[in-house]
Amino acid sequence: MIKIIVKFIFLIFLIALIPLLVFSYDFFETGNKIFSQKNGSDSILKQFSELVFSPARSLDGENENSINILLLGIGGKHHNGGDLTDTIMIARINPQEKEAAFISIPRDLFVHVKDLNIGTKINAVKAIADKNGMDGTRLLEDTIEEISGLKINYYVQLDFAGFTKIINDVGGIDIELENDISDPTYPNFSNGYDPFYIKKGFHHLDGDLALKVARSRHSKMGDFDRIKRQQDILRSFKLKIFEKYSKADIIAFNNILTDLGDHMQTDIQMKEIPRFYKIAGDIGSHKITAESIDTTNYLSRTYVGLGYTLESKSENYDNIKEFTENIFDLSMSEEQKKAVQSENATIEIRNATGTPDVANIVAKDLESSGFRIINSTNVIDETASGVRIYDNSKENKPFTLSMLKDKFLAILDNASDFPETRADFVILLGKGF
Repeated sequence: MIKIIVKFIFLIFLIALIPLLVFSYDFFETGNKIFSQKNGSDSILKQFSELVFSPARSLDGENENSINILLLGIGGKHHNGGDLTDTIMIARINPQEKEAAFISIPRDLFVHVKDLNIGTKINAVKAIADKNGMDGTRLLEDTIEEISGLKINYYVQLDFAGFTKIINDVGGIDIELENDISDPTYPNFSNGYDPFYIKKGFHHLDGDLALKVARSRHSKMGDFDRIKRQQDILRSFKLKIFEKYSKADIIAFNNILTDLGDHMQTDIQMKEIPRFYKIAGDIGSHKITAESIDTTNYLSRTYVGLGYTLESKSENYDNIKEFTENIFDLSMSEEQKKAVQSENATIEIRNATGTPDVANIVAKDLESSGFRIINSTNVIDETASGVRIYDNSKENKPFTLSMLKDKFLAILDNASDFPETRADFVILLGKGF
């Protein structure tokens, strides 16, 4: 009888062990594809051990309060020019002040690359270097550092297929488009066209639709409109990932990694992921700035042998370096402050995140920008997610509404579900904020 019981227990143990072995195999196989062994660092097995038993307590750049991550988007397999980095963005994080900024660099910026002894558009630097047997990522990082004046601590590269998968993994994203998109020449996968049209306004986007919104350049400002939409997608994705995974979840992490195994590369180490997650989770959506190095102050349009390009208005990129260095000091213009003050809108903040004091912290941040807060309180609402704004002014204070929607990347809702309030606007903070 005892032998039967022992055999039965052993059988149960084996059945329970099989999913764990499958998980471990998938995790390590995927990890080898995604996580580079930075500067000759330890194997994936060692990295996984450190992730579990001794995760990193600080990140590169954290002591300087400037963690800079180069975000690269490429077409990947089955796309014309699939090796070109058509999305180039720096995510700059100040962990002490719990704020972040996305700084986009247009793909048509013309640069001189000394190591290659050529001048080319910045989106081709990595591809040309790779084809010449060089480390294309490192050379692009060097180029970005020369332009921005920022030390690049990490990079993350994602192709179109990976982008689509990761958006679907979080259940899609919510975004508001400022203008219609009408793109009759949106490319398909067979060197033809897949016409794309979408109206302005609020949309819930799955991965395929989000990719089209992120890629299309057919609008008044062309690439700069596309950059703005990409930044909004990233901000919305941040809300969704923290709404769905409020805590670091190794199973969920494995599921996402498995989807991204052939589509993503990074030199972030596994043991650094919990620290990244903690820092990112502490940054409210209203503390994320999104800016572009554009033709307003920094770049001018020109034409060379490559056709339409952009070049810096200042020698040695001095104006761009000043801009990136002071990115967190950018505040509302005097015109914007006067417009907010003239409307004199009253604002109430309701915190349904489950984290105490968030409403008071947000209220203080808004007051420092000239907004008028009349109440901030904690509420219980299990259905609340992201950020919603309820307009009790009935569209009579449009500038304040526009500023708040942009600052929080918020969804506009009606106020019918709220109890009586004197506020012109109610901001509801939910999961993911």
